[in-house]
Amino acid sequence: MDSIIILSYCLIIIGVMVWVAFLPSGKRLSPKATNYINIFGGAFLFASCFINLVPHMFLGEGDARFVTPNLHFKVAAAVMVGFLIQLLLEQLTRGAEHGHNHCPCCEEAIEAEEHHHAHHHHEGHCHNNRIHPMTGLILGLSIHAFLEGMPLVDLDGDVHQGLLYGIVLHNIPIALVLVSLFINNRYGFWKSFLLLAIFAIMTPLGSLCNLYLIPDNEVLQSLIMGVVVGILLHVSVSILFDHDHNTFSFTKLMLIIIAFVAAYFTPGCPEIYPIF
Repeated sequence: MDSIIILSYCLIIIGVMVWVAFLPSGKRLSPKATNYINIFGGAFLFASCFINLVPHMFLGEGDARFVTPNLHFKVAAAVMVGFLIQLLLEQLTRGAEHGHNHCPCCEEAIEAEEHHHAHHHHEGHCHNNRIHPMTGLILGLSIHAFLEGMPLVDLDGDVHQGLLYGIVLHNIPIALVLVSLFINNRYGFWKSFLLLAIFAIMTPLGSLCNLYLIPDNEVLQSLIMGVVVGILLHVSVSILFDHDHNTFSFTKLMLIIIAFVAAYFTPGCPEIYPIF
């Protein structure tokens, strides 16, 4: 296997596992820093979809894409399927892909700690006495990571760098949400490490599955890319609009602009989009 591919997989895994360092001390990254990372990553993903991934669904080295009947319709349908898949996955993840934990019990616990209120610890139980859906959360995030990793490496062995960097940035707030949940639920270090590792390896596993188990067919690869684009568009748009709309933030605007520029200059489809 190409060393570039291996390094890409390592970058994704390390980008998630590095946050294990927060577990022993129970520390968390400040909400403002997490928010800025989330906005930048969401904007980068959004731009990468249109600059690098969408063109790649239609233009490739082979001619099969051009002569396949109704390809544009099929790819558009794949994008919508991806959008719906992500919508369903969020019933399990509670929006963790957006860098937020929408479990009311856990949010209350974090808020109480941040305001130095009396320590609130629920041992994994929500206020309605149900176990926190951690299993569903890990399952949903794992499926999400597996799917978005499938088109990471092209049929010719090239890594989609726009998708790679977008995934790495996108995984940071997700990992921070998971670490925060592990701390709140007082999971042991090794249990937390294992759960985080499961999530970290799912993207490389998705890529390897596509490389070695999925038929080497350009049309099929276009459809897989379409599904992933639908997933990423749902996530990135949710991130960018999951904030207060009534307050103008110059910092948020600048982060989005910088992310768009960074995505434009990130190598993706140089044969299609020369920089100048």
